[in-house]
Amino acid sequence: MKMISCFLLFFLLLSQVVVADDETKAEQTLKSSVGKVFTIMLDEEMAMDQKKSKVVEITNTVFDYPLMAKLSVGKEYWSEFNTKQRVEFTNLFTELFQRFYVDKLDLFSNEEVVFQPATVVQKNKVQIPTILLSKGKKYSILYKMFNSNDGWKIYDITIEGVSLIHTYRSQYNHILKSGKIEDLLVKMREKNKENKENKEL
Repeated sequence: MKMISCFLLFFLLLSQVVVADDETKAEQTLKSSVGKVFTIMLDEEMAMDQKKSKVVEITNTVFDYPLMAKLSVGKEYWSEFNTKQRVEFTNLFTELFQRFYVDKLDLFSNEEVVFQPATVVQKNKVQIPTILLSKGKKYSILYKMFNSNDGWKIYDITIEGVSLIHTYRSQYNHILKSGKIEDLLVKMREKNKENKENKEL
């Protein structure tokens, strides 16, 4: 994944927001999460480790990790996972994704995000286009959300036309085509272990 994708997602979750007056419930959910994270990051009395922990708690309420994990593999391969493998893969995916943006918190600055009107894709799905303004440049970022039993959740983000879920799927399917499900799980375990060891250094 390109470096720009790595920090754009982070900035989008940690930026000042400009939102249209007529907000959908999905937009309200997204705006609320962004606002809470932004407040935490501006708290000068809070240590960075504590900020990261609180940010994870907030973002956990807006991302649908089980669905994202399933989509990142695709229907073809997901059907081949047994129940135990699905549970482990979802947990590993969630941990990797959380590390993906938490590690970028040190880059926090005063970016701005402009929310554009949400587009209804299906009865229970919407897409929310946004523009990230950062250091004189504009980046297009599209949030894809669906109305779950627990409210509106994010299931994918497209950054400058590149889907985050499709990027993961390309990586995972490459491994699954040439190996077994266990091979993918081993690589994910190793990556999470590596992340934990780096954190302790």
